[in-house]
Amino acid sequence: MSLTFTQAQQILNTSFIAHTSVGTVELRLIEASELPGRGIPTEFRMPMVLIFSAPASPVLTQDNYHIDHPQLGRQYWAMSPVQPPRNPPVTVNNEPLLFYQVLFN
Repeated sequence: MSLTFTQAQQILNTSFIAHTSVGTVELRLIEASELPGRGIPTEFRMPMVLIFSAPASPVLTQDNYHIDHPQLGRQYWAMSPVQPPRNPPVTVNNEPLLFYQVLFN
């Protein structure tokens, strides 16, 4: 399945499960942004970036992960750590979060 920007917007603030070498990690999709196409033909998907929040532990490295979502099924995405967004979400217990991105181009 090829994720579209419209689909990404519809699943904002939902949970994903990343399968890692240390077990599963719950991710929350907090942002989806379409990037400038700069001459990409209209039949191709516009580039986009997804930003996820996750617990501070374990720290995930830049790698490819199997990611599960109830609506999307299992995906295999390259994910990398990023700096927190301008307005990072706050947890109920004020526990720190880490942030990751998946880039589609």
